[in-house]
Amino acid sequence: MSDDERHRLEGLPWDFQLEEWDKQGIRLLVVRRGDSRHPVIFVERQGARYAIKETTPRMAEREIRNLHVIEQRGIPALSPIGTVMVSAPAIAIEVPGLRGMRQYISGDRGYTVTRLAPRVVPHVLLYRLPLTKRTKQRMLSAVAVLMVELHEHGVYWGDPSLANALIRIDGKQILSIMADAETVELFPGPISEGLREQDLAQFGESLAWQAEDLRQAKGLPEDVQVLDEADYDYFRQRYRTVRREHARVTGSHDLNTIYHTQRLIRAMGDWRSVFTEKASSAMHQITPILPGWYQERIYEMLHVTIPRAYARRFYNLIVGHQAIMNKNEQRVVSLEEAAHDWYERYHLPTILMLRQRLTSEQEPMQVYFAIMQHKWDMSMKVGYEVPLEEAILDWELHTAQVGKLGPVDPATIATWWRQRQPVTTALEPEMIEIDELDPLLSTAERPLIHLDAPALEQKLPEILHKEQQDEE
Repeated sequence: MSDDERHRLEGLPWDFQLEEWDKQGIRLLVVRRGDSRHPVIFVERQGARYAIKETTPRMAEREIRNLHVIEQRGIPALSPIGTVMVSAPAIAIEVPGLRGMRQYISGDRGYTVTRLAPRVVPHVLLYRLPLTKRTKQRMLSAVAVLMVELHEHGVYWGDPSLANALIRIDGKQILSIMADAETVELFPGPISEGLREQDLAQFGESLAWQAEDLRQAKGLPEDVQVLDEADYDYFRQRYRTVRREHARVTGSHDLNTIYHTQRLIRAMGDWRSVFTEKASSAMHQITPILPGWYQERIYEMLHVTIPRAYARRFYNLIVGHQAIMNKNEQRVVSLEEAAHDWYERYHLPTILMLRQRLTSEQEPMQVYFAIMQHKWDMSMKVGYEVPLEEAILDWELHTAQVGKLGPVDPATIATWWRQRQPVTTALEPEMIEIDELDPLLSTAERPLIHLDAPALEQKLPEILHKEQQDEE
């Protein structure tokens, strides 16, 4: 690893196994994740955040070497930092069938160090959602794009599964990130048809055991199939479609022109929808109430500035929340009290989560109201209040585009200028400017918006926990 990275990591207690690091005074990052075959922890050192996995020296070297090549080829995967090797005494094990006989195996440990992938959706949250047909297709489409990219750039996965893929949602785009490269095999060009079929078949097998794990985790009856043959057939279809797209976009076209033209067309479509929304809101405001009254009243109660086009809808949310509080608490709740309760339980956490998710092409308040409506619809369907975090993720999965390659091969974008940066960073769209969200929070909470991404990520669980406590 580089000298800078080695300097940050050299003070960690490598002589101890990962499960003992917290006892050695190492503050571990609280990052929700899925199951892993190996011990994994997350740490922050001098502002850099790392994922550290404990394995054997040989597998650690192999995985980091694979990840370096994958990153150089412009494919989204965990960004490698390096390996750490620790010598340890040999381990004696009993020889089966030969009483008193022992054989010794190496006790040496290897650690893979990768950059902590930002803003990925934790598996424990992702699979808590209702696995509707639409949700499953969004995830499977994203993984299909990843698998095509791997295969077309000479990477045989060897252990493809939803468990080994991370999901990140950037505005309207879903990005799948390879999370395990131990079994990867590398080739100088696109892999053979036989290897493609092996990867596809292994992914199908993984859906079967993952379906059983999900069924048990959700406490569903044995005859319920969470993932089935129809899902695998959809995945194979998406793989074939994306592969055809890859052949088309890697032809002899002017990729740069196509890429920027496509972005312009998409932006124009978004501007049109925003204009329509604002025009509709403006028509609703032609009432006896003076222009700006709702906006001024909201500011009086919360000291937040909701754009005039959306102020009436926001005010009505507070009035509706007041009615619910009156019923639940069996007393008369003032509008001011309802406004502050709405702000703390819903508005503040929503804006902070949108700070992490919105791209520059999305209108914050338009997304805000869409999420609130989606949360209401989900809650009415299941008969209880769905947590805000789940509602936002479910809305994102329902509104994001089906996994497509795009106008240009993503690997071409990621390696365009041969810059040394993680592929996931190179493929990240332009996120929303913080100044756009500033007025939507009161003065006391505005510093939260300006926290860097890692600090905000650590702060959010505390804010969401308050919402969950209030619900209980």
